[in-house]
Amino acid sequence: MLLSVLALLPDSVIVGIYGGIPVKEAVLKAGGKRYVVKAKGKRLIVNGVKRRRLVLKNVRLLKPVRGDYPGLFIIKPKKGGFIMLNKVPREEYIADVIASEIGNAPLEALKAQAVLARTFLMRWGKRHGTFHACDRDHCQRYEGRNRVKPVHRKAARATRGLVLTYRGKPVEVLYHASCGGWVCEPRYVWRGGKRLPYFWTGEDEDCFEDDNAHYTWKVFAPLKSCPRVKRIPGSLRAYMMIVEGDTLYAYDMRRRFNLPSTVFAYWCTETGVIFLGTGRGHGVGLCQRGTILKARKGWDFKKILKFYYRGTTVRKVGR
Repeated sequence: MLLSVLALLPDSVIVGIYGGIPVKEAVLKAGGKRYVVKAKGKRLIVNGVKRRRLVLKNVRLLKPVRGDYPGLFIIKPKKGGFIMLNKVPREEYIADVIASEIGNAPLEALKAQAVLARTFLMRWGKRHGTFHACDRDHCQRYEGRNRVKPVHRKAARATRGLVLTYRGKPVEVLYHASCGGWVCEPRYVWRGGKRLPYFWTGEDEDCFEDDNAHYTWKVFAPLKSCPRVKRIPGSLRAYMMIVEGDTLYAYDMRRRFNLPSTVFAYWCTETGVIFLGTGRGHGVGLCQRGTILKARKGWDFKKILKFYYRGTTVRKVGR
């Protein structure tokens, strides 16, 4: 089975910048020249001149977002404006994702993130049809080479071609910033979430004992009634809330009340509800904070991945 999906691990990756959505105007620099690009029907207007498309190398984008992008930068019309694509060698893309997603971390933690970033490519192929991934959380953060340091490229090189598999197939790649001490399965986050054997529910001891204040938070919600919260058995993580006639699963709960995570205590007042919690993200799969703490304890990237993805195997594919 693994051999049949090798084609989904491309040598070059095409990334949709600005989420891959059409824009009306962009400003960028390349080769010492400044370009102002606007949309007009099915054509581009580049510095006042009509063009079918624009292809440049090593671009510094100034608008609508800022970033330095290696490789080819392609702008082409699309209904509603034009899209911006960045084509880069696969391992350069992996290094950028590591830098954008987990940032400064021990090498073994960066390696674990690299394997997952590569596995994402293998599992999804061209998720957006004409390009492999966008640069946002919908796929994987990709913020340009200005964030990439030598250690990120070192982690990409050290894990070149490595992906995470379960019974020969690439795993579903899910990760988050901090589990707050409790990881969980997708079914506790999204209504109808998949039951996949490598995801599990339970305590992450390293994060449970973590005293980093950055991952604690407080949120006030002006509710007229006190909610009823259901928690995962044996866990401090909430998975359902019944409030003001609505039943919310964890994902919707976080969006509605802007909660960083669903590991929280709460109390009701005359004017609303106060949530006091820890952790950031949905809690499924690899916990980036836990990965960093485990790497500091001497765990290697394979041991870290096996902890968060039970029964999986790191395999080498492609070149």
